[in-house]
Amino acid sequence: MQSFSSPFASGDTTNILPCTFFDLIFMHFHPVQRVFFYDFPHSSHHFISSEFPSLKHSLSLTLSRFYPLAGCLLMQAGGKPELVFSAGDSVTVTIAVSSDDFHELSSDLAREMSRFHVLLPKLIEKEVLAIQVTTFPNSGISIGTTMHHGVGDGATYTHFMKTWSAVHRFGELAAFSMVLPPFLDRSKVRDDRGLERLFMEELEEFNGGDGLDKWDLHGCNDVVLATFVFGRERLEKMKKKTLSNCSVSALACGYMWSCLVKARKDTSKMMVHFGFVTGCRARIEPALPTNYFGNCLGICCVEAERSQVVDEERLVAAEAIWEVIKGLEKGVMEGADKWVSNVYKYASERAMTVAGSPKLGVYEVEFGWGKPKKVDIVSIERTGAVSLTESRDNEGGIEAGLALPRHEMEEFVSCFLNGFMEEI
Repeated sequence: MQSFSSPFASGDTTNILPCTFFDLIFMHFHPVQRVFFYDFPHSSHHFISSEFPSLKHSLSLTLSRFYPLAGCLLMQAGGKPELVFSAGDSVTVTIAVSSDDFHELSSDLAREMSRFHVLLPKLIEKEVLAIQVTTFPNSGISIGTTMHHGVGDGATYTHFMKTWSAVHRFGELAAFSMVLPPFLDRSKVRDDRGLERLFMEELEEFNGGDGLDKWDLHGCNDVVLATFVFGRERLEKMKKKTLSNCSVSALACGYMWSCLVKARKDTSKMMVHFGFVTGCRARIEPALPTNYFGNCLGICCVEAERSQVVDEERLVAAEAIWEVIKGLEKGVMEGADKWVSNVYKYASERAMTVAGSPKLGVYEVEFGWGKPKKVDIVSIERTGAVSLTESRDNEGGIEAGLALPRHEMEEFVSCFLNGFMEEI
């Protein structure tokens, strides 16, 4: 295993990007970790000698636009975090070789979480992004990324990854003409409700990230990660079990939530909860462009009676989620003062939440080796989330990832399959 730095050059001075109240919500979340798997049926020597140099070079070129990702996150006087960066900053890139089974790791099967940990880099000190490239000789490669959630959301992350892959595939000039640069003007984010001050006070009250630990399965014995695929036809059948015109994401999330509640068999709870985020760029005033760099997500909370969520005749869970989604039409900032407190409340209950979105298009991150064979969000092990991506092979479908202790996963799989069999 070797580590390198991919530097960038951008001016002579130190620059500061202030964090907004949107960033504060996620400041103490565990870093977001994804692994992209690509088929690459060549030797490690071939990859390291022919592909890795250009991969590093294209990363450096990409960082000339996304230079805050090479900076560090610092706390100023008074405790407000800032993203600080200057010319010569860099992102650490690690190259490693694995003897693990590439095809099994990149499958949908339940796989031990420990097998993913070695594919991902750790953030050092105040870093906000680190990258690891792992070769599986004569089988494939993986690109693992670890990014501080306080720096950006999934839209910012995939914007960066799509830019990097385009630069590597097409060259700097062609790629930069195809992909918009990041929009870095934080002054466009208005805080008429005084949320920054409120969130800073609440984060101090909740003692940073300590209250999020009940979600965290890292270090627990025998935790596995599995992927559940919802094809378009299956989703259409599921929609018939609802009384509303639910979106495919609501259907998939509702079904996963229902199966988890059944699998846990905790009948002491009358009410159960589900949380998700919603994109706010186009929903706030003034609206932010799609290429805005940073976090711009609102927290959405769903509550329903346990007896209804586990109902096998109707997908009440999906209906409850869809009702909250439709409620966003009244204004995405309604109840924003409760966003941080609701995050900690849901963590204390180990409520299921959502990471990622089919809209992000992670299977479009194509470096020239074909589209990814598989994309996994590994950090859901620490956030109690179900991960959502578009289906790689089934247009209109959804892939849902879940990390659970093996015994709980076995119960979940049983509930998942039983529900599907009832529809046949």
